[in-house]
Amino acid sequence: MAPQVRNKLLRLIPDDELFRLLDVCDRVRLAPRQVLHHYMLPMEHLYFVESGLVSVAARVSREKFVEVWLIGSEGLVGAPVVLAAKAAPLHRRTVQVTGEALRIKTSEFCRLLEFLPHLRSVVDRYLAVVLAQTSQSGACNSYHGLKQRLARWLLIARSATDADEMPLTHGVLAELLGVRRASVTECLEVLQKDGTIVTRRGSVKIEDAAELSKIACDCFQLIEREYRRHLLPALDIDSRSRPHVSFGAAVNLGKSTVVDQEPERSSE
Repeated sequence: MAPQVRNKLLRLIPDDELFRLLDVCDRVRLAPRQVLHHYMLPMEHLYFVESGLVSVAARVSREKFVEVWLIGSEGLVGAPVVLAAKAAPLHRRTVQVTGEALRIKTSEFCRLLEFLPHLRSVVDRYLAVVLAQTSQSGACNSYHGLKQRLARWLLIARSATDADEMPLTHGVLAELLGVRRASVTECLEVLQKDGTIVTRRGSVKIEDAAELSKIACDCFQLIEREYRRHLLPALDIDSRSRPHVSFGAAVNLGKSTVVDQEPERSSE
């Protein structure tokens, strides 16, 4: 029977390829502020996110990083390694919302890509989505106002986590968007008065996604359209046909079900 997986990319590949991939994966916890990939250091592992949220940030000064795209259960942390397996990444990947992921060694992943054509196809399509998100986000950050950008960010995070509430502080949001904390707080207060969100200590909850999408710029819809165009049609078909059983019962990894990881701290 086919294993149950929560990562949407893995749900797109046939069972025989999925079994081969899962056989060399660990399931790991993702801790908030844990750095999965450091700036300009080799990627030792890739992560198929099952739950939680990971931000990918570009370095803009010696001490400052600004987010360029988000990864949730729809994606793969470290996908650009397909383009240059031994290259050191120009981005830092940090867990923002706790969750779980399936972790695989980079060398093992690159080796499997040579023998798993469906997996390679899915990863290539996901890279097209990443390119669309990064380019559109870059244009958005240089043209649109903070209120629109914040609404766009919240909607993308909602799609990535499949959750309306995100345990993020105003300070973290400000850091990700590259603005002052006071500016984020002011925008959140406006959105809360509009009835689109509710802020609590250490969290933001989307109350009305439809209204929030009207406030956001068109960039959110463009990014969502690219994801649907490249990946969602196949995912919808696959999710209807694939039986669901527990991950542990379907695949014996020969390892513990969940591997605890000590959060890495950035040395930049």
